[in-house]
Amino acid sequence: LKLKSAHLSSPNQRSDRRRPLFEMKSALAAACLSAAGAVVVQNQGSNFLSRQHSLADPPSNKEIHEKWDKMDDFMEIMFTIACKWKHGKDVDGATSEALKNGKVDGPGAMVFKKGIQKDNLQGLTSACGMVVASGEGKCRQGCADRWGKAMGKRNACDGKCVASYDQFESRCKAKVANLEKVYEMKVTAENSRNTCYNGHCKEFPQVWMKATEGDMTTEVETQCKKRCTPEQITARCETKWTLQVDFLRDSVKSKCAADSGVTACFTTKKADVSAAYDKCSSKGKTTCDTQATECSTKGNADKSLKQAGEFCAERKKMCLEQVDTNCLADNKAALGKAEGECEAEAKTAFGKCEDDALAAKETESLSQCNSHLTPNCPKDCGKKCDVATMQTCLTNLKSKSDPAEEFCTDFWKLLHESSEIDPITGDPIVLLSSKKRLEQ
Repeated sequence: LKLKSAHLSSPNQRSDRRRPLFEMKSALAAACLSAAGAVVVQNQGSNFLSRQHSLADPPSNKEIHEKWDKMDDFMEIMFTIACKWKHGKDVDGATSEALKNGKVDGPGAMVFKKGIQKDNLQGLTSACGMVVASGEGKCRQGCADRWGKAMGKRNACDGKCVASYDQFESRCKAKVANLEKVYEMKVTAENSRNTCYNGHCKEFPQVWMKATEGDMTTEVETQCKKRCTPEQITARCETKWTLQVDFLRDSVKSKCAADSGVTACFTTKKADVSAAYDKCSSKGKTTCDTQATECSTKGNADKSLKQAGEFCAERKKMCLEQVDTNCLADNKAALGKAEGECEAEAKTAFGKCEDDALAAKETESLSQCNSHLTPNCPKDCGKKCDVATMQTCLTNLKSKSDPAEEFCTDFWKLLHESSEIDPITGDPIVLLSSKKRLEQ
């Protein structure tokens, strides 16, 4: 880089060509360039004379410009690649690694990713401020060193430094807002892709990773072959039986209760209990009638006051209620006892009946399930992932423009323009300056 600067600032050089990549660009771009790229840059510069020219035969200005214009192009490519990865694949890769290591779960992945993006935004904001804090003072000191006591030119140069860095800081901070929009667009695009995946191929996330429709179709076939093995079909049928057995158990118990003699036993005992209830009720009512008659006779209710007759009637009513309550309680207890006795007598037979009946229904269910799934499994499985429709959905989401690439290219342009130096005076070229005035 110093080699090009030396030639462009020589007394014989009067062109308006720029010297790119001074401290401002280097500070922000260095972190985005790989070590390998940095080595190439260094080697290209240090070996330029030794490979093609000697000090006695220095390269021409045209050769110098061609050489360093190519280096500009190379660094732009390297910066754009590194920038895109930092704000794209690096974020996704870190999130995937966190998921793989169990640091986050599915719902927490987006929160983790947004955390990385937030750190990137804060880092870029800090970098904008650091470049200005570090570079503006050096720029102004350079003006003082170059122009010394030529105060007019020194002040003009100093003003250009202040204006250049003020404009850079403003534009740099605007890029932070642009990067935040890029992240929002990426999240929106990711959600849209997930809608395509889950809407048309939810059960086979392995398919999502394939690049072409052919590879996706092949992966679906591979996954369906695994699902449709005899072992897998039997396992699915067993799961189905487990889910439905509880709904059949009550009907099986009812049938076994009848077949085991519990019903007949209980019917017989129930008749005896009912007869006992009727007897209790009849006897009680007779007693109440007798007591009511005695009350009326002894109290001469028909000849005495009206209240005497009412007293006997109320006493009879109370007697009948007590009879009903006592007889019903005895009946309920007798029914419970009868049911328990019948179940105890038929317990062994009932249990065997239930087990045999459920085993028979399980065998029947598994047989029917296997007979249905075995021939239909491949076709039914394939329907669970509509590759063609999913691809159409994903294709409709594609855009010719890449927001991240546009951001990185635009950011490189900012760095490149912000590093413009007048090759004759060494003063910074203030952004938005008229090119015609510069040429004049």
